[in-house]
Amino acid sequence: MEEQNLVTKKRWYQRIPDGVKVGFFRWWLSGAVYFFIAWGTNLGMKEDPLDLIFVLGVVTGVAHIFIFNPIVYGMFDIKRNGKIVNKKYYERTIFQNVFLNLAEIFKCMIITVLVVATYELINTTILAITNQTASTIPVKGEPILYASFFIIYYQLYESCKNLVLRLIDKKKGKNHE
Repeated sequence: MEEQNLVTKKRWYQRIPDGVKVGFFRWWLSGAVYFFIAWGTNLGMKEDPLDLIFVLGVVTGVAHIFIFNPIVYGMFDIKRNGKIVNKKYYERTIFQNVFLNLAEIFKCMIITVLVVATYELINTTILAITNQTASTIPVKGEPILYASFFIIYYQLYESCKNLVLRLIDKKKGKNHE
């Protein structure tokens, strides 16, 4: 009888929803990219952040394309509007794949710009409040905070995109519910 209870009883990590696991993996991957690019190369030490922003955005996009998407679509059931879209991911044409991969890189670059702008806003505000000189940087870039900001902006982007797509579908007369 006890063996039967052990088989049916879920472990703590099995009760975590797939969406939370996917979000944590995206958070970890974006933090790892920041760690290797900003701290592992000399791009993080330059005064002009444009090179760092560009490389971070491109490498994050490439990491999503070649690391994140294959793992996530292979391990989890990804649901959008209540439908599992894993099969759709594997059935794309070459042109769809190229377009969506370039869009992913561009999206990651835009999100990286927003994250850097958030760092600038936070640092400028702290410097203005404390009357410090601009030579000191109160909140420096680091992987955990970068990944957290990245996830916030990524989820905000995805929510806005899904809202726009639902409004377009509603206007065309399609109903996903």
